[in-house]
Amino acid sequence: MLSIILALSALFALLFMARVGGARRRQVMERWPALALAGAALLAFARGGWLPGVLLTLAAGAAWELWPRFTAARARTAKNSTPDPADAEARAILGLGEDATASEIRAAYRMRMAQAHPDRGGSHSEAARLTAARDRLLKKTR
Repeated sequence: MLSIILALSALFALLFMARVGGARRRQVMERWPALALAGAALLAFARGGWLPGVLLTLAAGAAWELWPRFTAARARTAKNSTPDPADAEARAILGLGEDATASEIRAAYRMRMAQAHPDRGGSHSEAARLTAARDRLLKKTR
């Protein structure tokens, strides 16, 4: 019975990863501890251990929420302490602070591009500057 559950779980995981797009797949794989804990919970339930299964399920849910915050905080502290002048310039172009999130970067870009787009009377060079600044900052937030 246990081997059947494991085989079905592996088949489900393969089908899920095949159907999920690249960006979503990366997001799911970044949360690997939650997936490992969920797998352990399935094993505990399959072996009849309800209490360990419930506890592992709760731990998987907590890991799903907390692991990205932990890795982001660790990445921030591991970054080089000397700021890159090109990053500071990109932030100044978009009017953002040093700790801007990806959604804040995109929102600032949309707001500024609405005014600087060539179809709205802006220049091609200003639109290109905004796009380059957005791309540079988004690359750093990944």
